[in-house]
Amino acid sequence: MKNSVFLLLLMIMPLNAEAYIYGGSNLGYSGYPSHDCNEPMKPLKPYSFTSQWKIDSYNTEVENYNSQLQDYIACIEEYTDKANNDIKRIQEKAREAIDDRNYW
Repeated sequence: MKNSVFLLLLMIMPLNAEAYIYGGSNLGYSGYPSHDCNEPMKPLKPYSFTSQWKIDSYNTEVENYNSQLQDYIACIEEYTDKANNDIKRIQEKAREAIDDRNYW
């Protein structure tokens, strides 16, 4: 009987690739915001370079991509720096709460 109940519960549980963290949180319903950095798209390399114009055009696209990639990397680094600062702020508030509790 126990095996049947266990198998039934296992079958009706949603299978998700996302991890869920159980326990309380002070974050809102939507959780921590995702980054809003724009990932650049790689330029498509032509099948063949039949003219100098195609070569120059492709090289310009590559230069633009490299510039956008640097901007994307800088944006991600700024996002992670801010996220790490948020973590430090949260840890500090948690320490303050513990200190307040231990005061009494």
